[in-house]
Amino acid sequence: MTVLIDDILATSFLTCPVRERWAESLGDMCVVAGITAEDITVDDVALVPAAIATRLVETHVIDRSVAVVHDGIGMTSLWTPVRADEIEEEAVYLDSVGVASETLALALLKPYFGIVSTGVTHVDTAPNEARVIVREGAAALSATEEGFREDLARTWFILTGMPFVSHVTVVGVRALARDADEQLAVLRTLVETGHERRRDVRRMIHESTGIDRETLAEVTGRMRYHLEPEDAEAARRLVEMGTWGTRFGRSLPAYRDQLGSQESGE
Repeated sequence: MTVLIDDILATSFLTCPVRERWAESLGDMCVVAGITAEDITVDDVALVPAAIATRLVETHVIDRSVAVVHDGIGMTSLWTPVRADEIEEEAVYLDSVGVASETLALALLKPYFGIVSTGVTHVDTAPNEARVIVREGAAALSATEEGFREDLARTWFILTGMPFVSHVTVVGVRALARDADEQLAVLRTLVETGHERRRDVRRMIHESTGIDRETLAEVTGRMRYHLEPEDAEAARRLVEMGTWGTRFGRSLPAYRDQLGSQESGE
């Protein structure tokens, strides 16, 4: 069984301990940039964007013990040259953005900002004429010289009253049959190690990205790495609103801790 982790800034508190070898006995571990559903087999345990989990409904379950949850502040932004609510129709550019940020942005464009997208384009660098740009990570947290920037995790909280569940842990059916507790324990160990060495993690992020230390401390200080029972509704609503018309589904896999109750209810 392999443990996979989506490699973005939001998962740094798990990926830094892997790269720096701060944790021992990690087993078969892979940190994957731009992870897709096709990268994940029924033998794997993986920390993935919630939208990717919708592609694994038939083959995986969600384990609540490890996740990435942003409580009212996050690492995804929407940039516009004027107030976003003054824009009615516009092309949307996803500037080096991963699946989690894409889903969040699409969930908010029309319901919150009133922007009707005339097209969504993934780009490495948005063109000069772009008027609606979604950014994540260092680009989202850096100061904007002109225009308006919205923190989309904050916007999501204002709209729904819920946190932004960016990543969930999925467990393949064969991994589950073989008892995936050891692999899940590895993920929990990484979370604990990242928290214990959070100053080191933040220093490394600052040195590699230039993100302001205070901003970084504020954002990472409002992140959680497990799912509370009520977070299931936040995750469900996110994928329902943010995957419409995309390559992803609109429902999530079952939760591992509910499998017994579902079977007894049939």
